[in-house]
Amino acid sequence: MESGDPLHLIDVLGRHDVPFVIIGGHTVAHHGFVRATEDTDVVFRRTPESELSLLDALAEVNACWIGNEIDPDTGIERTYPVSLPYIRGNRVMMLVTDFGFLDIFDYIPGFPDEPVEQLFDTAAEHEGYKYVSLRWLRAMKAATDRPKDQIDLDNLPADS
Repeated sequence: MESGDPLHLIDVLGRHDVPFVIIGGHTVAHHGFVRATEDTDVVFRRTPESELSLLDALAEVNACWIGNEIDPDTGIERTYPVSLPYIRGNRVMMLVTDFGFLDIFDYIPGFPDEPVEQLFDTAAEHEGYKYVSLRWLRAMKAATDRPKDQIDLDNLPADS
């Protein structure tokens, strides 16, 4: 993986007109609690057109999904290039790219039955990026049982 701008993956998705909202650590920082993040997390609006745009964006960054099989030569899990059938067959994609890890959801984490349009309609735009609203960020963090999400909740401003 190459290092560089932590928002590079987001820029690539934007250049390919993938409809998405940023969630996770980048959004936590946007809303005022700066902490290290290990990946980029987004929710994308799934349509036949957006799936094709997503495939083009992911090809540009050499995105691969990690399988369960161990490569006998390296001793690590095998990776497989993302394909259109993979995109169409997975509601969450946890990928490795040339620019770091990328997690893509087609649903609201913690609220899989709620329409993703709610995230798009309430997103906070800043410098060309769409971040999930503080209200939704807090709700998604509260719906998990991970210690790092509780730390985020403790340090994020209250939703007003």
